[in-house]
Formats: sequence, C-alpha cells, structure tokens
Amino acid sequence: MSRVNVLADVVAFKEESSTISPARNGTVQIKARVLTAATPVKIVIPSDASGVVAIYAAIVDQPIAVYLGDSEELVLDLGRESEYVGIVLDFDGGVLEYDYEKIYPSDWSENLRASLNTQLRIALVEFWRNTSIAISLCAYVAALTKKNPEFSLLNTQAVALGQQLAGQVIEGPEMKYAPVLVPSRYENTARAIIDAAAAFQEQYERFEDKEESLENHIKAWQTMLSQATGVSEMHKTQRDIAMAKYKNAQETTEHCLRQFKNEGDALVLVQYQFEQGLEMWVIEQKFQAALQIVTAVFSFAVSIGTLVMGNPGGGSGAADAAGRAVKAVQDAERISDQVGKILSSNTLKKLADAINALSNLIPLVLIIVDAVEKFEMDNTIEIPSTDDISGSKIGNADATTIVTLAAWDKWILDVDQQIAFAVENNIDGASDYQLALRKHGINGKQLAQAQAETIKAGYEYVQAQMEVIVSQKQIEELQALLEDYEGQEERYLQAKTIFYDRAMALRTSIVIVLRDMAWAYRYWALAESSISLDAQKSLADYRSDLATILTEVDNVDSQWASDFQPFEYPEHSESLPADYGPSLTAGLLGGEHTGSFTLLPEGDLANVFSEGSHYRLNGLDATLDGALPNSDSAHDGKVWLKLQITTSGIYADIKEDGRVLYFRSLPQVRRCSYDLDMNGNRLNTRDDPSFETKDHAEPTPFTQWKIKVLNPEDLNLEGLKGVKLLWEGRVRYDEVHRRRQQVEELE
Repeated sequence: MSRVNVLADVVAFKEESSTISPARNGTVQIKARVLTAATPVKIVIPSDASGVVAIYAAIVDQPIAVYLGDSEELVLDLGRESEYVGIVLDFDGGVLEYDYEKIYPSDWSENLRASLNTQLRIALVEFWRNTSIAISLCAYVAALTKKNPEFSLLNTQAVALGQQLAGQVIEGPEMKYAPVLVPSRYENTARAIIDAAAAFQEQYERFEDKEESLENHIKAWQTMLSQATGVSEMHKTQRDIAMAKYKNAQETTEHCLRQFKNEGDALVLVQYQFEQGLEMWVIEQKFQAALQIVTAVFSFAVSIGTLVMGNPGGGSGAADAAGRAVKAVQDAERISDQVGKILSSNTLKKLADAINALSNLIPLVLIIVDAVEKFEMDNTIEIPSTDDISGSKIGNADATTIVTLAAWDKWILDVDQQIAFAVENNIDGASDYQLALRKHGINGKQLAQAQAETIKAGYEYVQAQMEVIVSQKQIEELQALLEDYEGQEERYLQAKTIFYDRAMALRTSIVIVLRDMAWAYRYWALAESSISLDAQKSLADYRSDLATILTEVDNVDSQWASDFQPFEYPEHSESLPADYGPSLTAGLLGGEHTGSFTLLPEGDLANVFSEGSHYRLNGLDATLDGALPNSDSAHDGKVWLKLQITTSGIYADIKEDGRVLYFRSLPQVRRCSYDLDMNGNRLNTRDDPSFETKDHAEPTPFTQWKIKVLNPEDLNLEGLKGVKLLWEGRVRYDEVHRRRQQVEELE
C-alpha cells in the first residue's frame, strides 16, 4: 500500500481541472495552510480508482469541487468560514464516501516537523513585515500541533508568536509599549548584539562555503558553537527582561481591574434611579425604540463588566445576556416613526466580540507563562497546547477580521449620545447614569488595553524563554554532531540548519532592541521612527538603522525654537472632570483609603491640559484638604502625613495635529509626605513627589491616577473636603494647535 504526503504552506492549482489518482488502495494526503487558484477548481478522481485522498487546509480562496469519474460534484466545505479543517475521501468501485474532520490527525513524522519548523521560520520573518500572514502561519502550526505531544514545543512557539501579534492587532496602531529609559540608553546593547551577529555571520559564511577544507569547516563549526554558547547568556538576560515586563503588565492590569470593578459597582447604584425615571417613556409611543435601547444598555453594561473581569461563574451567562442586549437593539432598530435611536446594534456587537476575544486569551497566557517558566528546570512539565491565536476562529485565519479596541471608543461615544437624549428629555437619574457610564467605558477601555499588553508581554516572555530552551537544545545537538565529524553530508546539512537558526535568533535580538529604541523614540517625540523592522536585513542595514534612530533622537529638539516650557498648575479635586472630585474624596474616606481619577487628552477629560502637546510631568503633589491629625498620634503639635501616588501604567498624549497616541509603560509609584499641624495646615514637605529625571521618561498626565493614605490611623478625615493638587512639568505649545482648540470650542 503506497502513501504520498504533500506538505506545503501554499498549494496552488494551476489548471482548472486536476486529476489525483493514488496507487491501488493507496493514500494521498495533502496538508497545506492555503489552497489557492485563479479560478474555481475541479479535482477529478478516476472512476476505477480505489484508495483514499485526504485534504487539509485552513484557507481556501476558490471553490473546490471533487468528482469521481462522471459523478455529481462534491463541493468541499473547507476554509475560513468552515467548522472543518479537512476531508477524507474514500473511493472504491465507483462509489465515493467522505467524512469531514474538525481536528487535524495526530500523526507525525520528521518531514512534518521540518515543514512546520519552516513555516515557523517564515512566521518569524513575517512577524515584522506582515501581521496577517504571520498570524495565519502561527494559527496553522498551532492547530496541527495542538493534539500531538511530539510537537508540544512547536505549539508553544507558534502560540507565543501569534498571540503577541493578535494582542497588537486588538490594541490597534495607536497603542505601543514605551520603554522607561531614554532612547540613547539602548545604544550600547544594540551595538554589542550587531557585533556578535557580525562575528557569527563571518564564521557561518566560511562554514557554508563548500570550497573550504574540512579542517576550516570544523574550525568554523567550533567557533560558532563557542559563540552560540556565549550568546545564550544574552538570551537569558532578554528572557529576564521580558519576565519583568510581563509582571509589570500584570500589575497594570490588576490596577485597572480594581478601578473598573469600583466604577461598575457605582454604575449599578445609579442605574436604579434612572430606571425609575424611564417609566414616563412607557406611555410615549414615539420613545419605544429609545426605551428599548436604553434598557438594553443596562443589561449590556453589566454583562460586559462581568466578561471583562473574567468572572468564572458568570462568564457564560454574561455572554448570553450581552447577546440578548444586541438582539434587543436590533429589534428596536426596526421600529418605525421613532425619535432618539442613536446607539446601533453593530456598536454593541463589535464591543462584545472584542471583549470575548480578550476573555478567551487572558486566562491561557497566565497558565502558559507559568508552565514555560517551570519547564526550563523540569522538562516533564506539560505546557498546555492550544490552537487559539486571536480569540476567534475566523480571526485565526484572517487577522483583518479581528475586532480592535476602537470598539470601546465607538461604544463610549454612541452610548453617551444615547443617554444624552434622556438627559435632554429631563429623565430623572439620566445625568448621573451618563457620568457613571462614561467612567465605566473609560476604565473599561484602559483595562482592555492593559489586558492586551499583558497578552503581548506574556508571550514575549514565552518566546524569549523558548529561545533559551531551544538554543540550549541546539547547542547540545551541535556538540553531538561534531563528534567524529568527517565531512558527512547529512551531518553537515543538519548543522547548517541549526546554525541558520542561531543566526536568525541573533538577528531577531537586533530587531527587538531596535524596536525598543523606536518605541522609546515614539514616546519621546510623539512621532514614528523612519526605520523599518525586518529580521532579514543585512548587518550593514542594521548599523544604518541604529545610526538613523540616534540621529532622529538628536534632531527632535531641533524642530522647536526653544526648550519645553515649564508649567505649574494648582487645582482642587472638586474641579476634576466627569464628577471625579467627589468620587476621589469618597475613595479616600472608604475602607482602603484610596481614591482615583482618570484624565484623557480628548474633550473635557483633558482637564487643565487642553491647549498644548507633549505634556510631561515632573510629578503630582497632593495635599488633603480638611484632614486633621489624630491627637493621639501627634508629636510636637504635628503629624507626619504619608500619601502614595501611583499611575496605572497606561498613558496617552496628544500630537500637534490632535492625534492621540497611547502607551503602556511601568506604573509610577511615588511617595508624597508632609507635616500636618493641629489646624490642618501643611508644613514642611518630607517626601517631594515632583522631581526632574535624567535617564527615565517622565509620565504624561493622561492616565489613571490613584492616591492612597498610607497612615490613616494617624489622621482624622471626618472633615475631608477633597484634595489640593499641584501639577508640575513641561509642555510644548503650538500656535496652530491652540487656534484649532478655540475653533472646536466655538463649534
């Protein structure tokens, strides 16, 4: 019995009709990520043939029909929209039977391993060039390796690459990581890696040259082996940096999660009064659609809150409730002769899809990171396998279908306008609900941004850790192959493939450092670097890219006639936008003695930061207004009042043209403390939270701020009126920007 296996990334049918005729009782199996053709395809199996043809594909871009002789056509149900990954066709005596497959077979071979490794190499290259192709490749490799323990490490590598990209797509192009150091601090690291890659490349070219003697091949082999061993320490350092980044992303997510929960609880409290006020709309026929939409908003807002927070008990019910809310709005859209229909069902559906994707991805990254961290010390640890790259099946095959976090922006805008209609109609409780829902949306988006960054950071660590594991494994393989090497062609080709992987790993390390520099420059200049990230550039190109980005950093200030202009803005928390003042005070008086507020660059949420760009803070100083010492804690007529001021780690800033950019970086944690006399007056400052930095990037004001009283037992907060805030920092003012702001206000 013969068997023919066709393994490829893309199989192209050049002719409209193709004949597949296995040997008698033989098998032909085709496994490809993509089946493509210029026109619909006919696959003809001779009527007298007997055997099996199995076809597996993730993407089919033309209809494929199978014929057994002159029989009726069987149009294959495969591709992006299908629930099936393959079909097995069994034919004998002119009779065709078939079964669709929902999972790939768990068979394995070294040829399949080599094919999947090649596809991963392509994905690593496309990681920097073409997100959609890279995600598709990773999803395909993950699907083929999910149920096969022989390929568990391949599965982990594919998921690590793919979910980083999926998180990037979900975030959208405006969101990037912001390294905490100024761009120039990464220069030495970049030069060191480029030099190491150049030394390795020189030896690789000697080894690749068939004209070189066996002795020189062995010398080059030994040198590269030594270099690879040395570079493995660098990979461990990158792994450790990635883990620190992941932990910081988790911290940011936890911070945003707590704030989102608090705002969600507040939303439920004000909802009841609004519901009572809506009773007057029940008898108004022209308001039936608006009433139905607003009622759906109640359910939808609570449901997405449950989904975003990953409530294991309520997740399924919340998803169903969100679906019912979407259906209710769809029904309302069909009611004629109505006023006040603003929020669309599509807005709700897209937001639900975005939240569901993150809800599917977040739990898995936590488990995989934990398993991969342990695997280096104990290779019997089982790393969970998955075939989910984007959080949705269709997104795995087509990244353009992944719903981005822009769905939150659309929801915030549309639902605000929908509730504004109720406010304009003087519905009792509408105004309070509108404010609470606005905060709910703002904090929901920040949480979603933090979750997407956690996914990216987690799998960046997994990729770095897998590089450490794989490099050590390959070094051991190279040492074994070198023993008794006498020019055997098979050993030579095996070694050459491994050395190619080591060379690509060095190039990837170069691109990662250049990417970090480009991200740091983006935060520094609010502009994109002109360098393009590509793992297949020449080393000369990498040196040129490094010089380019350093020149861009040097030239940032030359675009302006002067340095940043310093500012000092005092204000009281009562003047904070969106009713954040009272909620900040309430939080400080609560059990955790912690209050928070959020600023954004757009509209009234910009607060006092509305006329400039490139806002950078030396810090935020805070004074509790109305706080008094606890008499039992006072010494010499005063008490030491201690505050902790933190940011969420999700930042935004606004360019001169009004475009808003988002960043994820480390949360800022600063101590603010001062002496407080018995009359509540602030005396000398003990810990000043405002100071200039030299090597670190300063935060923007557009983030989520949290103020916590560290020693409430020493204070009497019964008369707390709020917080006096003092913002200190630097800003750029642009005449055109200021004029545009004034025009927008007039409009």
